[in-house]
Amino acid sequence: MLSPQWLSAGNPGEGESGDDASLLDAYSGAVIGALERVAPAVTFIEVAHAGGAPGRRSRGPAHGSGSGFLFTPDGYLLTNSHVVHGAERIRVRLNDDTRFNADLVGDDPDSDLAVLRIGSPAALPYVEFGDSSALRVGQVAIAIGNPLGY
Repeated sequence: MLSPQWLSAGNPGEGESGDDASLLDAYSGAVIGALERVAPAVTFIEVAHAGGAPGRRSRGPAHGSGSGFLFTPDGYLLTNSHVVHGAERIRVRLNDDTRFNADLVGDDPDSDLAVLRIGSPAALPYVEFGDSSALRVGQVAIAIGNPLGY
């Protein structure tokens, strides 16, 4: 259990017990481990819309970007519908800077989900979906993405 001192503002180390430091180290290790496992499957997505983005008045192509992740070794990835909806061209960049053209396989604006497919001669890194029924209210969640391409 975390002590109230851990939750209060102050200088690092001030009011921190050895147990609190151990908890913070364990939490940091868990986040780092999760990031190292999934980062190779996280993608940066670039899109171009002919004649401007949907719902905007502009001349010429509009560009956008977002994030997604590969969930199969043969190149299927999940992203948000608002990232790719109405896109004329979709490019995907992997963590290792490999780039692919992508095809839109499915798009559901109501759930804001879309599935893309990239082609690769080799198996790609991917993450597996977990069991959401095993989650509990208040459990820590980590969001990992690359919407800006860093």
